[in-house]
Amino acid sequence: MRSLVLIGHGSHLNGESAVAVYRYAELIRQRGLFDEVIEGYWKEEPSLRQVLRTTASTDVTVIPMFISEGYFTETVIPREMGLGHQGPVPPEGVARVIGGRTVRYTLPYGVHPSMTDVILARAREVLPDASPEDTALIVLGHGTTRNENSNKIVYQNADRIRESGQFAEVQALFLDEDPKVGTWPETVRSPRVVVVPFFASEGWHTLETIPEDMGLTGTVTDFPDNPHGHQQVFYAKPVGTHAAVADVILHLAEEASGAGGPGGDTERGHEAAWQAFLKGARAACGSGRCWSRRNWACSSCATPWTRAAPAGN
Repeated sequence: MRSLVLIGHGSHLNGESAVAVYRYAELIRQRGLFDEVIEGYWKEEPSLRQVLRTTASTDVTVIPMFISEGYFTETVIPREMGLGHQGPVPPEGVARVIGGRTVRYTLPYGVHPSMTDVILARAREVLPDASPEDTALIVLGHGTTRNENSNKIVYQNADRIRESGQFAEVQALFLDEDPKVGTWPETVRSPRVVVVPFFASEGWHTLETIPEDMGLTGTVTDFPDNPHGHQQVFYAKPVGTHAAVADVILHLAEEASGAGGPGGDTERGHEAAWQAFLKGARAACGSGRCWSRRNWACSSCATPWTRAAPAGN
């Protein structure tokens, strides 16, 4: 039996922040490759400290649903989950035995090489006839001066696409570090420009900050008086919301050290305690439909339950 845990940031303020993680969890459940797929969050329930105790398997793969390496993937998640690891995660991931479970922690999905294909898919969606004769591509990252690893994957993807020769020019630009996105009119010369946000989800940055910094008015914006002449910008959806990310997640899970083989056993002590907990929850509601491993609130009474480990486990 094998469990897959997807770790997101979450938010106490924005109820939509976890939508992408929920969506990918459901897509992967439909594939039937794991016995269970569970979500965990830094700012929502189940919390990073709780989530491992909610898994029914002794073989658990944990994937950070982040677009790049950084403070959360290297420090916060390993610390809160008790992985005994701090700092950069090696390509093969980190494996630990925790509470009788073999836990494999991987790199964030955004650093997987196949994300280059997701960038290209987003570019072709917004401009199907993009050409190496007249079209530039901007891979747009967030960037931060606090962790040098955060921009590395943006540059790597830009380099791969540049080498493929599919665009006249390929630039890596950022919101919060140089070279900044506001410099694009001076940096980019091609008459047609595709911008692909290398972001995990649709949100304030992709809907407000980027359009404002670039002067965009919609999916397609004309700039007749730019330094290099008339330019037309095609603004794509962020890579993190593309359906192909589900395949990237599965690639990471299978590549995790020791991921192959028959998988682990059911953690029987946990399972018995968990079923007792569910029985109590259903009795408290009276509907008989409270809770499953995939639902975070009762479908009848809408009571939110915290998925903590049952007492004594």
